[in-house]
Amino acid sequence: MRAIISPYFEAQGPLQMLYRGYFVSHYDVAKRGQQIHLGLIDAGCSTEVASLPEGGESSLHESILSIHDAQYIDYLQSAWANWSNMPNSSAEIFPNISPNRHINQFNQHPVALAGWYIGDAAALIGEHTWRNALGSASAVIEAAARLKSGELAVYALCRPSGHHACQDMAMGMCFLNNVAIAAQSLRQQFSRVAILDIDMHHGNGAQQIFYHRDDVLTVSIHGDPSNFYPFYSGFAQETGFEQGEGFNVNLPLPPETNEIAYLEALNTAGNKVLEFGAEALIVATGFDTFNSDPLGCFELESCSYYAIGRMIRSLKLPTLFAQEGGYFVPALRENVRQMVVGFES
Repeated sequence: MRAIISPYFEAQGPLQMLYRGYFVSHYDVAKRGQQIHLGLIDAGCSTEVASLPEGGESSLHESILSIHDAQYIDYLQSAWANWSNMPNSSAEIFPNISPNRHINQFNQHPVALAGWYIGDAAALIGEHTWRNALGSASAVIEAAARLKSGELAVYALCRPSGHHACQDMAMGMCFLNNVAIAAQSLRQQFSRVAILDIDMHHGNGAQQIFYHRDDVLTVSIHGDPSNFYPFYSGFAQETGFEQGEGFNVNLPLPPETNEIAYLEALNTAGNKVLEFGAEALIVATGFDTFNSDPLGCFELESCSYYAIGRMIRSLKLPTLFAQEGGYFVPALRENVRQMVVGFES
């Protein structure tokens, strides 16, 4: 399998985040990218650093704007410069007020814009956030191009992740929705594309972006959002709207889900993908389902990812793995290796 690596996969992530009322050191640390990279090498992947797509940065922006709102992208590009020019500005953009059901007047002040475009206190923006997000997007765009050229499987090492990013809002450490950008790119060649999200957390951004569409199936296996991030989406009754009715599938699972129960859900998800008639598959690949992950609540072991990889391979589809979560750094290298080897076995 070929691996396409974001040029910024080792960049420092945000410094802190808010987790259940406490400020904690941010979990998206540089060592995450390093260990994932080593796992890909251990699995025998040939690795290449992503470059800007043909047509340069303007072409990259075109791909991003096929998914994201133009005003939101303008904000991401200019947010740090505008924020840092304020007197007594902080080292990172941290929203201290957010629009709610009683406040909805748009305001161009940098503090107001932070609340408008940042959905939670895990998606802090710093000096290099936009650059790093572009690197992730370039990795999935290049990976998608490889699938379109006939390769059967490609792994995109994205950092930051993307599946929580909505059309016009950053959330959950995510700024650009990499899997959605990849799906839109693959739609240029494949009539039906499926996104299978195996991250611990519901892929709310991908759901929001494709909720009205019937050409991209979104399937997410995740922790039950009744007591788990992102709390407001990921319930089984969310099945799509209008033209998209029936093309969004959520499979929430309870805390302490083990490998047996997880593989049962994955089998259900795989059947949905096949019933849909997908011609290409994107796997939003998270390892925060591991039993020691600080942001997870499942009980998977390293060998579980071998089984997951094998089940995904059994779908016999051109497959793009796009990196999402996974925050227990000591196990990441082996977990990635197991997934890739399982897929290729």
